[in-house]
Amino acid sequence: MAKSENIFVCIGAIHYDYLLNLKKNIINYRTNPIIHKKKIGGGAYNVAEIISIFEKIKFYSLKISKEIKKEISNRIIFKQINKKSSNRYYIALSDKNNKFLLGLANTDVYEKSKYLKIPKIYNKFIIFDLNFSKYYLETAIIKLSMKNKIIVCATSVHKINKIKKVIKYIDIIFLNKAELIKLTNAKDILNGVKRILKINNNIKIIATNSKNNVIYASNKKIIKIKPPKIKIKNENGAGDALAGIMLFLLSKGYAENYILKYSVACGSYYASGKKLNTKKEFIKIKNFSKKVVVK
Repeated sequence: MAKSENIFVCIGAIHYDYLLNLKKNIINYRTNPIIHKKKIGGGAYNVAEIISIFEKIKFYSLKISKEIKKEISNRIIFKQINKKSSNRYYIALSDKNNKFLLGLANTDVYEKSKYLKIPKIYNKFIIFDLNFSKYYLETAIIKLSMKNKIIVCATSVHKINKIKKVIKYIDIIFLNKAELIKLTNAKDILNGVKRILKINNNIKIIATNSKNNVIYASNKKIIKIKPPKIKIKNENGAGDALAGIMLFLLSKGYAENYILKYSVACGSYYASGKKLNTKKEFIKIKNFSKKVVVK
């Protein structure tokens, strides 16, 4: 696929995320004071937000409220694939040290929605999360894989099996250790990666293992990447930040080592509680990437 502007399309979730941080140690059966934050989220949306810093991106999802529509960047072009609006949201609870404790998702409407349109898309990088139904995902991935690059960002260990039958149609997959093991029934990351490669030896696999390492597989080659040491403040969205930067750099044809260092650095940067807002701020990722070790 030729290098080009505006070649990204997302198909997935968009809703509010409510991020709750405990102020003190949790007390059972009592009120626990929290710090409350609200932002627009969803697996595919988090990736789209990163990419939109650099270029415009189309986003297909369920109908959204006027409130959310006003908050979305004008560089994310929203397209709805149904007619009826719905209330959906995600809640993340972290302890007083910002360690993730629990995620709660009121997002069943994505899976239950019927009569969703599969958009006509050609020569694009199409990014799926796994919030829609297994039937819709399988049908859309198979149909759209004929003339596009298919990217999957795994949404949760509970949803990863939705793509088990369509791995051979996927060009790039991002997932964490738990999702990889659930998908492949392997005992560890490396064996899981090898099992996916047996099904599709053309796929690129990016498997994260929190602050420990990132595994990257491409062209039957498996690379271990050591992220920089950071104080983790919030891991929510860190994997999506990694994915967004990696996909953008891949689309521009940058060298593999450059892509791996910058994308892993971006994921760590977000996990440390920081984020990118403009192109100029990308210099911070460039400096941070010097601490990433590619083996």
